[in-house]
Parts: sequence; structure tokens; C-alpha cells
Amino acid sequence: MLHHGYDHIVLCCLVLFKVIIAGEVGEECAPTEEISRGTCKLLTDCKNAISFIQAIDFHPFSRCGFIDKVEIVCCPHKYIQPPTSTKRRRPNTGAMGQEKYGSGDRIADRECQKIVDSTLPSLESHITGGTNASLGEFTHMVTLGYNITGVYEFRCGGSLISDSYVLTAAHCVDTLDSIKPAIARMGVIYLGDGEWNNDSDVRIQQIIKHPHHVRRLKYNDIALLKLEQSVVFTPSLNPICLYTKNEDPSVPLIITGWGRTNTTRNVRNPYLQKATVVVVSKSKCEEAHPSWRKLPQGISDEQICAGDPKGLRDTCQGDSGGPLMGLTTNDGFLRLVGVTSYGRGCGSPVPGVYTRVSRYLDWIESVVWSN
Repeated sequence: MLHHGYDHIVLCCLVLFKVIIAGEVGEECAPTEEISRGTCKLLTDCKNAISFIQAIDFHPFSRCGFIDKVEIVCCPHKYIQPPTSTKRRRPNTGAMGQEKYGSGDRIADRECQKIVDSTLPSLESHITGGTNASLGEFTHMVTLGYNITGVYEFRCGGSLISDSYVLTAAHCVDTLDSIKPAIARMGVIYLGDGEWNNDSDVRIQQIIKHPHHVRRLKYNDIALLKLEQSVVFTPSLNPICLYTKNEDPSVPLIITGWGRTNTTRNVRNPYLQKATVVVVSKSKCEEAHPSWRKLPQGISDEQICAGDPKGLRDTCQGDSGGPLMGLTTNDGFLRLVGVTSYGRGCGSPVPGVYTRVSRYLDWIESVVWSN
């Protein structure tokens, strides 16, 4: 994970010494030099390995191989108790010193605590890959399909925030051609084609644009999509917690999208892309985005800017409406900080501008958790 550089070094060393076997799912194996009996399983199916990851951020068991970049681990037949973790037992305060989510009065915090209590954090530190995202890494990621020519064209991104609602940008639903998103595709990293897919697609029942959004301006660029049916959560499909603090996160943030591979043609990378960015101050952001007719008051308090500190270009072109997120607490779960509004896409030296989620919590809660 982004904030555990030393742990990555430890993990790499473990990998060098623990890749002592090769096998497929279901084959017998030896989990460690001391434990001789185990079975090759997907990491997500080995509760013992997950228990170790939760406790100390890595597991000690041998690796059988990979399936689509997901580790196959030699899971022991007999449960091995992980060591006591001081990391997991200390008070859950984040980089900004926030209290444990769920302890406050915000509905979003309480809903987040349900996610934390009922699911496991991302296993990204045990899955290989460069700028390609891995299955189960961003379980909330959604792409929106527009029925234009009889098949769906995927133009925008979004984030699943409950079993029935997706958060996206208002300009993704209030378009110049008046074509609105018809489906939400989720739980996948491979985009696939424009045909309806029963395994990943859900129809959009209702579009709820923020009441103060005006198409000619870049402010209040946020919208909610109610799904036609509630989704069933799985290891590859789960909602994201909302970041409820108004302070800028100090940790690195992540942007994701099925990025364009060509700036002149609508050709997208079929695999979900990710890039790391950091928050850019309002003053520096306004230098890169001076006031113009769509931003007459400059960057507002309801917006947040983030960019690539290395100034690398074309890491990916992030979808509008997609997430700006980060590990703002130490529980291993991402928080949704912003919604991609406009900019140059992932990895550009010019910071992108995002709608600040924390400023719209009252509206989001009134719609999504009205009961």
C-alpha cells in the first residue's frame, strides 16, 4: 500500500524466500518450512492469510502462483494464530488526527463503520501490477454506459457509496447532447464491450443532480444515481467510505479510470488504470486554473485540487465523475475525498480539479440514507 514502504521491502524479501512451490488452485502444498500440509487457494479465499494481513500487513505462507494477477497462496489446513498487532489495536486516528469513523454523529461515518466492520481492506500489497489496477483493489469503481448507437458507450466514471447509489459528476448527467447514462458497470477491472452484461451491469433508475449545479459553470459538479436494484456485495464489489473532514488530506491520493490511450481518438485502455497524486494548495491551483467564464469566482471551497508530484504525463486519462481517494485513516480502507470534475487527467503536471465530497455530505445523506 502507498503508506507502507518498509512493509513492501519486508514483503519482497518474504516473496523471495517463500516462493518455494508452484501449483494451481486445489493442489496440495507446504505453507511454510515448518507446516507441511496446505492447499493452494486464491488469497481472497484463504481466511488464515487474510487474518495475518489484517494483523501485520503480510502473510508468511508460500505462494503457489497467480490467476489474473491475484496471488494463489498455500493456505494451511490448520488455522495458525497471527501475532498480536499493536498497529491494529491502537486508537483509529488518521493522518489528520480524526477520531474513529462511526463514533461521530454523521450518518456517513456510521455507514462507513458498517463497511469497515463487515468487509476486508484491499489486498493490493499482495497483488502485482504497475499502473493497471487489480481485481478487488477498487471495489467501488463504476463506469457509466450511455446508449448512443444501440450499444453502450462508456464516458464517465463513478463510485458506489451504498447498495443502491453511485456518486458521480453532474456534468456526466447534464450533457450538451442530452444523452444520460443508462447503466452502471461495476465489480470489474476489464471494461469489456458495449453489450449488456448480466454479471456486471445495473440499470440506472433515477438521476439526482445537485440542485445548485448550472451547466455553464464548474461549481457543484456532483450528482447521485439511484440503481434500479440493490447490488449484492462481493470481494470485488463493495462501496467506498466517504471522507467527512473538510481539511485537506496530507496522505497521497489515488485516481482511477479506464483511461484513454490516444488524446485525439476515443480509444480507451480496457483495463482500469490508477495513478497517485497529492493535494495542491488553492493558490497554486488557481495559478494553473485562472478564472474564466466557467469558473468566475476561481477555485471555491467546495473544490479540491490534486496533481502528480513528479509531473509525469499520460499515466492515465481519468474518467470524469470518478474517485479521488486515499488511505486517510489507518484501518486500511480508502475514503472518497473528491469527484473528478475537470483537468488534464491522471498524471498531468497540471493539477486536476475535484468536487470536495465533505462539503456535500448533508445533501448526500439526505438522499442516500433518508430513512
